[in-house]
Amino acid sequence: MGEALVAGLVRSGHWKPSQITVCDVRADQLIQLQLRYKVQASADNRWAVRDADIVLLAVKPQHMEHVLEDLGPVIRKSQLVLSIAAGIGTKFIESHLAKGVPVVRIMPNTPALVGKGMAAVARGRSAKTNHEHLARSIMETVGSVVVVAEKDMDAVTAVSGSGPAYVFYLAEAMCDAGVELGLAPHIADQLVRQTILGAGTLLSQSHEEAHTLRQRVTSPGGTTEAAVKTLEQSKVRTIFSKALRRAAERSLEMSQGRH
Repeated sequence: MGEALVAGLVRSGHWKPSQITVCDVRADQLIQLQLRYKVQASADNRWAVRDADIVLLAVKPQHMEHVLEDLGPVIRKSQLVLSIAAGIGTKFIESHLAKGVPVVRIMPNTPALVGKGMAAVARGRSAKTNHEHLARSIMETVGSVVVVAEKDMDAVTAVSGSGPAYVFYLAEAMCDAGVELGLAPHIADQLVRQTILGAGTLLSQSHEEAHTLRQRVTSPGGTTEAAVKTLEQSKVRTIFSKALRRAAERSLEMSQGRH
């Protein structure tokens, strides 16, 4: 995700590669990023943030505390701290920083890798509207952005943060079913990929709700109706509700330190 954002920033033209410094514990990764995007690179986090206006924390949740303990003493109130770590609240980040440092929490998703991401941003206690706008401008280089209250971030994580995995799970199931019906695996795979791409594009470009679009495909007594009735009888909608609720609960658990 960190690399996706670097690529998006460079591609947007609003930031020059020379304005971006990337950090990573892996030397080979730093070299690759430097060669690929012509950005600055450093294995020293403190050195990298020293003159930065914006500090983006793109680390795994379990590594966040260690990174904050290292960076906390050198981050100033004039800098903006952004975090894309799942389940890590702004209060936790702020507790490791000097009082008044603005923090914005971001929940992106993996389609950012192809410029089709969906992100939500939420301001911390000291962040102002201009900080929110900066966070939005960065995330808009790799997709779309909404602004939410931080209390809604667990729900956002469940819906869009983890959402791509649900679509991939559906794709797996459809491919498997296609093969069981006698299709060659590569044919089933192509049918499913293009169907999901087409349906997603149609949904994103239509002013109609998903419910209406589904009804348009579902002719009375037809094949689609037979399939949808089977899904409803199997309580797939209820299962999805339970799954997303559990994802939201897990996000809350992580924010409370129950990793």
